Amino acid sequence: MSIRIRDETAHPRRRAAEPVRARVQGRAAVSVRIRDAILEDVPAVARVHVQSWRESYGDFLSSEALAGLSVEERARMWTRTFDDPDPRARFLVAEEPDGEIVGFVRGGPYGPLGAVSLGTDAEIYAIYLLRKAQRKGIGRQLMTGVFDHPSDQGIASVGLWILTGNLGARRFYEAMGGRAGPEQPMNLSGETVMEIAYRFEPIPR
Repeated sequence: MSIRIRDETAHPRRRAAEPVRARVQGRAAVSVRIRDAILEDVPAVARVHVQSWRESYGDFLSSEALAGLSVEERARMWTRTFDDPDPRARFLVAEEPDGEIVGFVRGGPYGPLGAVSLGTDAEIYAIYLLRKAQRKGIGRQLMTGVFDHPSDQGIASVGLWILTGNLGARRFYEAMGGRAGPEQPMNLSGETVMEIAYRFEPIPR
């Protein structure tokens, strides 16, 4: 699971982990903790970011583009998000009992990035989940956690951009109440792909 990403500031305040019991088709599955990201999580977040791209974007990007992804480059980018914290943004990770981070999400105030307006008050900048952690309820818990933050600030709508051809992720967002919006081209690792907006209004709680 993945969407496009923006290089914005995060909210690195340490917060007590929230135990979450993910479920698969109604059965108890792996226990994960959904908690606020901290600076020490950056190497693991960068690894998840790159691995998730390679697992999710094989049908959209060339093998050369995927092979050229750099964990070190992503780590530098995510480190910058802690340099100038924005209390309106939230950055969460999903941590398994053995300490492995298998996913993350980051959202905050909406700021136009492309040619087409998302048309919401807040935006999910990025959500990434390793393939082995999908279909276990973890993605829904990450989304719910980041949705709670703008809701608590009186923000009425949240949106995100996703690759138009990523049908599995689109079904996931639709199941959570997202409604498809406009499409626009975007540059992804030097290649042009189409992305589609999804809007959540009201924000699911």
